[in-house]
Amino acid sequence: MNTPANSSALSAFGTRRRQDRDILDAVLKVVPDAIVSIDLDGRIQMFNTAAERIFGRNRASVRGQPVELLMPERLRAGHHEAQQRFSRLGGETRMMGLRRVKGLRADGQEIDLEGVISHVKLPHEQGEWSVVSLRDVTSSTQAEAQLQHSRAQLAELTRKLMTQERVLVKRLAQVLHDQLGQTLAAIRMCHDTVVALQMTDTPPDYQPLQERMGNLIGQAIKEVRQVLIDLRPPLLEEQGLSVALDNELRNRALGAPKVDISIHVPHKLEAMRWTPEVEYAAFMVVREAVENALRHSGATTIFVDLKGGALVLNLTVSDNGRGLPEGAGLSVGHLGILGMQERAQAVGASVACGSGPDGGTRVSFHWQCVS
Repeated sequence: MNTPANSSALSAFGTRRRQDRDILDAVLKVVPDAIVSIDLDGRIQMFNTAAERIFGRNRASVRGQPVELLMPERLRAGHHEAQQRFSRLGGETRMMGLRRVKGLRADGQEIDLEGVISHVKLPHEQGEWSVVSLRDVTSSTQAEAQLQHSRAQLAELTRKLMTQERVLVKRLAQVLHDQLGQTLAAIRMCHDTVVALQMTDTPPDYQPLQERMGNLIGQAIKEVRQVLIDLRPPLLEEQGLSVALDNELRNRALGAPKVDISIHVPHKLEAMRWTPEVEYAAFMVVREAVENALRHSGATTIFVDLKGGALVLNLTVSDNGRGLPEGAGLSVGHLGILGMQERAQAVGASVACGSGPDGGTRVSFHWQCVS
């Protein structure tokens, strides 16, 4: 019997449902993401204002249509079966994140989307729906693609510049050794001969000048030799990275007797060779890191560790100094970090700078063959 009390309760219930629908409609209109609900047959039931904007379609035109309407044709095959499998997994409500997917606007333009799909079991035998929340990430996807393209172009340009640097450095070293070096050696011989011939007849005032000239010639020869060492790391081309690094560190240790400088190379890697470009970049990164430690860290120990194999190379330079200033490990302009990173990137490697486990600074070079 439909009593006045029952009628009042039904009326109140109906009013609350209408209010709930009104609130839901208001929310769906203002949310920035596309909200699309799909029944068990894969047909669109709900299509909010953001979905209309993103897909360029009117909700009335898509209601009851297969959801595949919103996908590029090449991706439609098998989607209905996949959606039904998701719905049959059981449970009241489930949510699953979507990987980036393609959508199709009414004008035929493909768009990039990402979001969440939820399976919802409605009360009062109203059925089950899949509800998809999507955001348009086309602009960010295009920006990411452009960024990756720009990075690839920059890496290729850096690689070419590094190759040109190696060629130019080799040529410059040859000129210094074969021409300027020989010229200075000839000047030294001439000077020594003149001094020997004039020793008895040279006025006393000339002797300090001759000694000064001899010292300057010797200094010039020494500086040219040092430049040659800096330009063409000894033993790198002939005997490889581990031997060249060992020689480099021994020479550095002679100039810094109060600093314990050492290197560890596993026996199996002592004769290992990598490509000339990789060995050159790795050597220069270690040289820069050691130079930074000697100049700026106040360290008493510097340790170089070489690991890897034929297809991978890891080099770590650690010291027990005062460490990098706050944030310097992320600053590409600090203490030559930019130069080390550029050299590494040119050969497809990476450089990381930070604090060591026991303080100090750690610089890591990592290269791995990708082909």
